[in-house]
Amino acid sequence: MCGIIGYAGSKPCAHGVLLSGLKALEYRGYDSSGIASFQGDQIKIVKAKGKIKELEEKIKDVPESTCGIAHTRWATHGEPNEINAHPHKVGQITLVHNGIIENAAALKKAYEKRGIVFKSDTDSEVACACLAILYRTEKNKLNVLREAAKILKGSYAFGIMFEDEEGVLYGMRKDSPLVLGIGEDGNFLASDLSAFVRFTRKYAVIDENQIVRITNKEIECYDKDLKHIELKTQISEMDISTIEKNGYDSFLLKEIHEEGKVVMDTIHHYMTQSLHELSKTMIDLKKYDHLYFVACGSAYHVGLLAKNLIEKYARIPCNCEVASEFRYNSPILDEKTLVVCISQSGETADTLAALRMVNKMGIDSCAIVNVKGSSLEKEAKYVLPTLAGVEISVATTKAYCAQVAVCALLALHASIDHLSSLQIHMIEKQLLKLDTYIHKLISDTKLDGFVSSIINKKNVFFIGRGMDYALSMEGALKLKEITYIQAVAYPAGELKHGTISLIEKDTPVMVLISDEHLVDKSISNMKEVKARGAKILLVIREDLYHENIEADEVIFLPKVSEFLQGIVSIVPYQLLAHHIAAQMGCDIDQPKNLAKSVTVE
Repeated sequence: MCGIIGYAGSKPCAHGVLLSGLKALEYRGYDSSGIASFQGDQIKIVKAKGKIKELEEKIKDVPESTCGIAHTRWATHGEPNEINAHPHKVGQITLVHNGIIENAAALKKAYEKRGIVFKSDTDSEVACACLAILYRTEKNKLNVLREAAKILKGSYAFGIMFEDEEGVLYGMRKDSPLVLGIGEDGNFLASDLSAFVRFTRKYAVIDENQIVRITNKEIECYDKDLKHIELKTQISEMDISTIEKNGYDSFLLKEIHEEGKVVMDTIHHYMTQSLHELSKTMIDLKKYDHLYFVACGSAYHVGLLAKNLIEKYARIPCNCEVASEFRYNSPILDEKTLVVCISQSGETADTLAALRMVNKMGIDSCAIVNVKGSSLEKEAKYVLPTLAGVEISVATTKAYCAQVAVCALLALHASIDHLSSLQIHMIEKQLLKLDTYIHKLISDTKLDGFVSSIINKKNVFFIGRGMDYALSMEGALKLKEITYIQAVAYPAGELKHGTISLIEKDTPVMVLISDEHLVDKSISNMKEVKARGAKILLVIREDLYHENIEADEVIFLPKVSEFLQGIVSIVPYQLLAHHIAAQMGCDIDQPKNLAKSVTVE
């Protein structure tokens, strides 16, 4: 959630580098920001509430530096203000922090008795105090960090500066991501690669419980016992253009336009022409009697689609649960169970905790994940990558479509023995045309006439049956995320069990129909809300439409296999949310209170 960037260089350009890194991390969501830099034998801290441009203005009066740390904060402990913003300083220690210190309250009471006066309401300042107290008696900095790791409970990624060691940074992590950048004129640590990819593509990932010491010339890495470790460096393939808007008004709109390419890149990772190639790239589900899909947010909706397809065609029983509930619901798992964890970042705290519980139980696990080197990727038994590239907008679009594509291929592989040769041939042809279908939907979908029907409405409803209900949930989430309009999805058949009482004149209702076996039922439900004055946006598979269907606006979907329908059906809803948010003047890419990578429970 929070963004961290640190730089130790040979030239006095740290502020510019750090600000550039913070801007690249804006997508993670934040409400305040700050920079700490060495100014001779002192550390100067500048903080600002609000956008990074506020910090940029305030730091103009501070002389440049060769070394510093910076942070974008998403409030968890204490309201969003300058006092609670990072970096925090106690004694000789200044730090930035991503994560949650779970024993902060108890530690704070103990440290106050030892004379520490806290300025903020944050758990991060408590972590800073922990280091400062240890450093009073133990002057070996690595020992201080090792001992702090034994005291602090919870999750953390730290960027740390000791005031008496100018030009040097330290980092350590547990359950929160931290990566290193190795440059010619300096070195970096950050929450993710996007923070420093403009300056260097050479990087290394810090593993759990490791400690690093960073200067402008070298990076030293140590394990929890302070044994020196050789860093395994890699070269990032990240395209800088992915973290730039390239002429689009928002990253969200740009990323919607990238969906065709992303889906095809992901599909071609697993197959080129034939579904039978999946036998070499996909997991063999036949050895499992039960599947659990575990995820949060949009990824949870992907899991619902996967459950529907695999149960219907492969006839393998599936569960799909929200990760934050999964661990506490006493799931029934055995050696014939596969748990599939879905996460864009690979660092989603609840999903990662679920994976670790499953691994501890000895149950097979699989990660569907977008970030190479993430915790989820490293800790799962099997990995099915999505090739969405960097997604900047907080509300996921292209990464969601890539996840749906992977789950569609997984379901196809599991079901291939139940499909006829004709069905397989048809699906193969459609798979290779998915980018065309997506591009046509983006180009042809006209929503302007319906946008004004939703703005200023207190309730918006999305309805569908079967897979269309799962897609309706994602459509409603997109609208909520970036417009702040209350939107709720319901199974179409459930409307009459209470919710229809909320339908009144001009209530916007989005109806999705793509299942030929459920079309009559769905149309009947649509008529029920229409009779009560609802304003209807109908998104329907083109071959299922007839002129007797009454709707205020109709968007046509291509006729594709049910395995692929989830990839194309969501596009109009993504565009609808974008167009409404744009007309309302919302911050489309950085909605209030939301974060891209939710690394705390």
